[in-house]
Amino acid sequence: MERNIFLEIEYLGTDYFGFQIQNKKEITIQSILEKALFQLFNQSVRINASGRTDRGVHAKAHPLNFKINTEIPLENIKKALNSFLPADIRVKKIKKVSLDFHSRFSAKSKIYRYIILNQKDPSVFWSQFSWHFSDQLNISLMRQAAKQLVGLKDFYAFAKGAKKYKSCVRNLKKITMRKKNNFIYVNIEADGFLHQMARNIVSFLTDVGRKKIAIGQVDGILSGRIKFIKKPAPSCGLYLKRVKY
Repeated sequence: MERNIFLEIEYLGTDYFGFQIQNKKEITIQSILEKALFQLFNQSVRINASGRTDRGVHAKAHPLNFKINTEIPLENIKKALNSFLPADIRVKKIKKVSLDFHSRFSAKSKIYRYIILNQKDPSVFWSQFSWHFSDQLNISLMRQAAKQLVGLKDFYAFAKGAKKYKSCVRNLKKITMRKKNNFIYVNIEADGFLHQMARNIVSFLTDVGRKKIAIGQVDGILSGRIKFIKKPAPSCGLYLKRVKY
């Protein structure tokens, strides 16, 4: 009997060329996962993921699903996969879902978290897990700019390769920022993300925070009247935090 199995995984993206399989030469999260599934089931299994992440991006909870004919108990599947996977990829949750469930198309929204280390000197221990930003940032200004991005809007200015999309309109539901010691945590929730959209938004907010972009320019940048030179924040500070269904 065919089963649709849901997995939630976490991983460090430092040593991988993103999530999605690109070619046989590049090692990705998906290629490692499908290799582990082949070891377990002795057949090729193609996974459906909630989305893709770029090279170096991490995930605290990346959902995916796959269909398979098996009677192996779910907990045994989880244990077996974790025994085959490297230490920087782990299956956190496993459950059976309906056959019509799809990790990407059933998703309601995604939440990305970005971590900025805002201090004069870099940290060896956080170099692969945050963006070291030495300039002083005005969090109040960043929050004001973030409010203007919330809503159903055209994010053409924040997408890499924007012309490839039929539409760059997305519903950005919420942006929150929290400062703790020298760390700034930026959470961005939307119904979908364009390529490098989250990282470009973070970069934009830091430009506002160091007063390179004025609050009054935000609407002009969104509408395209004011040119915004995209320089995405480094991938090492970005985490897929959660996908809502």
